[in-house]
Amino acid sequence: MDKKSVERNYQRIENYVLNKKLKDALDLLKDLVIDSRRGEYVSQYESLDITYENLLKYSVQGVKDPERDNIYRKLQVSVLELADVALQTAYSNYSDQYIYRLKKKIEYESKQIKEDAINKIDKLVFDDELSNVLESSIENLKNEKDVYNKHQDIMRNIFNLIWLTDKFIDSDEKMISQILGNEHFQWHEKSIIISAVTLSAIRCFDVRKINMLLDYLSYENDQVAHRALVGLFIILFLYDKRLDLYPNLIERLQILSDDKNIQKNIELVAIQFLKSKETEKITKKLQEEILPEMVKFQPKLRDKLDLDNILSEDFTEDKNPDWEYVFEEAPDLLDKLQEISKLQMEGADVFMSTFSRLKHFGFFNDIINWFRPFYKENYEINKALDSENPNFNKEMLLDGLSQSFFMCNSDKYSFCLNIPQMPDIQKSMMLEMFNAEIESIKELQSEEQILNQSSHINSIYSQYIHDLYRFYKLHPLRHEFPDIFSLKFDFNNSRFIGILIQDDHILRNIAEFFFEKEYYDLAAEAYIQFNERGDNSLEIFEKIGYCFQKQKKYSEALSYYKKAELYDSNRAWNLKKIAHCYRQLRQYEESLSYYLEVEKIETDNLYVQTYIGHSYLDLKEHEKALDYYFKVEFLAEENKKVLRPIAWCLFVTGKIELAKTYFDRLIKEDANKYDFMNMGHVEWCLGNPEAAIKNYKLSINRSDNNIKLFMTGFEEDHKHLVKNGVDPEEIPLIIDYLKYNL
Repeated sequence: MDKKSVERNYQRIENYVLNKKLKDALDLLKDLVIDSRRGEYVSQYESLDITYENLLKYSVQGVKDPERDNIYRKLQVSVLELADVALQTAYSNYSDQYIYRLKKKIEYESKQIKEDAINKIDKLVFDDELSNVLESSIENLKNEKDVYNKHQDIMRNIFNLIWLTDKFIDSDEKMISQILGNEHFQWHEKSIIISAVTLSAIRCFDVRKINMLLDYLSYENDQVAHRALVGLFIILFLYDKRLDLYPNLIERLQILSDDKNIQKNIELVAIQFLKSKETEKITKKLQEEILPEMVKFQPKLRDKLDLDNILSEDFTEDKNPDWEYVFEEAPDLLDKLQEISKLQMEGADVFMSTFSRLKHFGFFNDIINWFRPFYKENYEINKALDSENPNFNKEMLLDGLSQSFFMCNSDKYSFCLNIPQMPDIQKSMMLEMFNAEIESIKELQSEEQILNQSSHINSIYSQYIHDLYRFYKLHPLRHEFPDIFSLKFDFNNSRFIGILIQDDHILRNIAEFFFEKEYYDLAAEAYIQFNERGDNSLEIFEKIGYCFQKQKKYSEALSYYKKAELYDSNRAWNLKKIAHCYRQLRQYEESLSYYLEVEKIETDNLYVQTYIGHSYLDLKEHEKALDYYFKVEFLAEENKKVLRPIAWCLFVTGKIELAKTYFDRLIKEDANKYDFMNMGHVEWCLGNPEAAIKNYKLSINRSDNNIKLFMTGFEEDHKHLVKNGVDPEEIPLIIDYLKYNL
């Protein structure tokens, strides 16, 4: 059986267990444990199978067992957890991917005789005095580089061991607790350990890992504690359907929910994960809109600012470039730059595009470094910058990066490692920029505007989630990991959110974020949940209707707009939405009746007048449609698009000469393929077949048209030609002549 088949079987086992189809799950589990080739798993399976068969037998015989439900739940847990480890072992058997080769290596090394505490991972697991091991090991090393490399080897091995351990045992928990409680491990190393636990739990479910993350939510260092919460959040979301099988875990989460700060932090994490969904949109906007526009705009900007002569003799410092005037010629660019700046301040990931190309350094060959918090004492960063010119202020740069809350940790490392390859002038500009940012940060700190406690916390969350995003999207081996950022992120439907967040205001904020970012399916689900809990406000009905409308689910949208219709407020807006939905459902009479209702409220609204005209046109009441289109033409003379339906209605109602004047005006403006075809119809009805053929050819030769498409439209108009005097016997002859002339 191949890897994909094994994975499909595992997913089916999970679904069967959660849907209480335990016999079906056990039947599939048998195949999975056989694929694992582990005798102990086969023995565990046989024990579970026998236990379940006996439970069923006693139930059928009517034996009353007060513990039956509890035994059944424990069986569900045991089947799932056996499937978890059997899947990972089967992966190792069938896959030649790097992580499974590394996993085999780690498992092999962990079983070796523990002669050297530094080179053998298990010595670190079982040594009661981990600090002494590290101290004695490092004291024996004389060279700074050797000290660093040896310590990194220890960290790398610990990270890999935690990450690739399927289910924690007591010694694993002991090792992690020793590290997190040991002063010889720095805060940034402890943060990495939390990331390893998170990755491990994502890879293979383990309630011990979840409990460990819960334990460190109140850790004294914010970086460690906040990483634990991010890890806990994504793991609870991934395994949400399993939670009810673990009553003790549910109880811990319920106790946690009493902490108002935790509820607020859960909201911050949820919003940051949702913002990650916007990263691809932001990257696309930068690459396809803003950067090309800036390149195109550069020559004019250069001329207006006289950049080539900036050091000429008549240059004086008091001359300021007329920025406002420059950007008047590219207002869209200025708006887009301001939009990106706003997104940056809100914690959106605006640097993914820039730094995605700077992950090729050897530093990123170690998976551990994708999760390393940025700290200015980092050996590799200092080594990379040591060869810089003495005038290069390394300390100022590293201080600036350490305090910057816009760039994530991974990008800060990319930035520093790229500096040796940068021209000197660019380095000078960069230092000035960071010096300015440091001063700004100090000023904001003193004014307590941005860097208050909440913003500080949010910056840790956003930077860490951006780090995770880069790992799952940019790592060379990313195809070997399940991409957590490809998930739907429908947090509002999650069991764990219902347990942890009791504040409806927070849940509403999440719903509003869905709505604002145009995730209308998720927003609709969230608003419906509020409605089901008793919120019958006008806004809820309107927003649910709008969400369905944007998904083109017009019947569902109508049902909620109709509920909103019962309120007096915002009546015109709601009536227009109802009319629109009826029109999309091709219920034209109902649509017209609502547009006419709106007209009574907004008598000169051009939108309403236009759509009343459209409604009459849909109902083929062309004379009435003309009345409204003429009114729109009169009230908005600059709107040339209204000429098209006017011209068509005039043609259909037999006002051919007048129709020709309108089609003439259209063709002078911006004609499409249909305008030329309709002009041909008019010329033919006026007795000018040659002029008709000329316009037909212009229509067919358009880039978005061809003879087949033309004939489809022509057949629909056949009846109007005949009605306006064209001999039906002449039509096939003219069409064939047209084909000869193409």
